[in-house]
Amino acid sequence: MVILIVSGGFYRIVSGYLPDRLEAVQADALTLQDLPGYLQENNPAVDGVLLTDEAFSGSQEPDLGHLNAALNWFSDRRGAEVPVFLLTRNPLRSQQLEPLLQKYAGLRIVVCDEPRIPLGLIRSVLGELAAGRHGRSPKPQRAPVDTPVEEAKPEKKRSFFSRFRAKAEKGEAQPEATDPLTKRMAGISRGMSRVVAVTGHRGSGLTSTVVNLAHEASKRGLSTMIIDMDAEYRSMNMYFGRFHEQSNKYDEMSASLIRTLARPQDYMTTACSIKDNLWLTALGYSFQDHRLMDQFYTSDKLVGLLSLLRTKFNLVLLDMPLDLFREFRETMIHIDIFGLCVPNNLHAVLSTIRNVEVVLDAEKAAYLNAKSKVIVTKYNDRSRFQNALFAPERVGEVLASGLSECFRYEMNLAGHVPYNNGFDSQIETEIALTNLAPEYEQAFGHMLLRLMEGA
Repeated sequence: MVILIVSGGFYRIVSGYLPDRLEAVQADALTLQDLPGYLQENNPAVDGVLLTDEAFSGSQEPDLGHLNAALNWFSDRRGAEVPVFLLTRNPLRSQQLEPLLQKYAGLRIVVCDEPRIPLGLIRSVLGELAAGRHGRSPKPQRAPVDTPVEEAKPEKKRSFFSRFRAKAEKGEAQPEATDPLTKRMAGISRGMSRVVAVTGHRGSGLTSTVVNLAHEASKRGLSTMIIDMDAEYRSMNMYFGRFHEQSNKYDEMSASLIRTLARPQDYMTTACSIKDNLWLTALGYSFQDHRLMDQFYTSDKLVGLLSLLRTKFNLVLLDMPLDLFREFRETMIHIDIFGLCVPNNLHAVLSTIRNVEVVLDAEKAAYLNAKSKVIVTKYNDRSRFQNALFAPERVGEVLASGLSECFRYEMNLAGHVPYNNGFDSQIETEIALTNLAPEYEQAFGHMLLRLMEGA
């Protein structure tokens, strides 16, 4: 079944999640302004159309005219109504397009009340388009079921923790690993549990690294808990809409991190279940109780939480900016390995060194150095150092080149994150980079393997 995707810059996201029975007729992004000309020039034969807000210019009359011209083109060429789905966050869109709704029976508007459109809703709309080919009645808000061929794949050995793999809910598609890296992971002990702190100076990509590692671990069958210790910025709210919504509705979820620190054994009720084998505990934006922070946001409480979680999860990931180790120094010996995030430029290297010098004493700095692997974030393949390309492997070398007594030992490389100009789309769409493109799946998969292997 062939569909036309008119979604501007959102095209790359939508096209990346088409089920097997759907394919996009065009290879490039389209806006409403481009649409009439594209139809006249290419005369595409399509079975359906998906529109999103990103296709609109913001000027109501021109947008209405372009959409009207496109709908007339479909009516004239096809005779029968081509189903056109508009997926929008704008509650006024139905009112604005009322004349077209009266005129064109195939136009349907799906309004999303959330600040960003969830992946499940995108899949649901794509599923309805696919179902339309077979004449089935639409079932709103239902994610499409993968084809039987895709369902048979889990029988193959894909994860070194396959016995812990949680089953997806009936009808719900779950991202799964697709690269050969799983063969290497199969050699790691099934009983392994790791506590990994992703750290670095603020702004070096800690949170997005944690999010992608967590998604990669989850789809490879690892039961994973994210602990967002960054009580100042609380950025996990931007990456996980489910947690953000629940924290806005319920004070208990907004205080998830504090409640989990206070009663680790109750994590199944105090933390947020993102999916069957991925959990998150963090603070919602509305939580402002400084008394509870003083009482429970402490090193002792975190040590107690880590001690319990390492018996329940294969991977415990901490989002832990370097400056937090002022308050949580005693936690460091309970962390198996640190993923030290450092972009490949001299300013980032020096900022990392300075942060460590200010926050940690010599003993703790040496421990961090010995237990860390470098994660090169925001990798710039044009960055140079000493008249040569600043390759990922060189970042650890430069850190340990004598610039500071804090880094006496050269650290191994866990991996690097290739540059992507759509990096921030993760926040808008809640689709992690590792679920978006094979190069990121491979990058974060290798990174996960290196961290699970230990320091």
